[in-house]
Amino acid sequence: GYENIPASSSYILSGNHLNILDSWLLLSFIDENLRFMVDKKLYRYKSWEKFFKSLGTFPIDPNNLDIEAIKVTVNLLKEQEKVVIFPEGKTHKVTDSVPFKPGVPKIALLGKSLLVPFGIKGSYKPFSKLQLNIGEPIDFKKTNLKKDEYDEYFEERVRMLERR
Repeated sequence: GYENIPASSSYILSGNHLNILDSWLLLSFIDENLRFMVDKKLYRYKSWEKFFKSLGTFPIDPNNLDIEAIKVTVNLLKEQEKVVIFPEGKTHKVTDSVPFKPGVPKIALLGKSLLVPFGIKGSYKPFSKLQLNIGEPIDFKKTNLKKDEYDEYFEERVRMLERR
């Protein structure tokens, strides 16, 4: 689904989060300057904060409504940046089901950008199969969905991609 990456606009790339290596997987396949929303725990030490900021990340508190992180994301999108959000908020085992935290579609709308879903399937273990499936971009302004259906629709799209 690499052809589903928009060529000339900002977007949010968002999907499941199995491993800390997911970021590197995305960076290895998508030749873009991706900005990652990361758990604020990665910023707990000044040296870590400096390192992660140098990579273009920005923090979010995944356990609370973090208005500042939302503002940063919307501003990045308005500046035509590409932002990665893992809505599960943490990595987990393949066998675990972690529900998405709400709001990614709303952020896409606020930033006037597309939401590109992806699903990662498999394992990072040596000689294991690992697959990245990128879905068609979603423009919530052009859907017939009600606003309270956006989050569920988006999560369903990602779950289909991680099973493909």
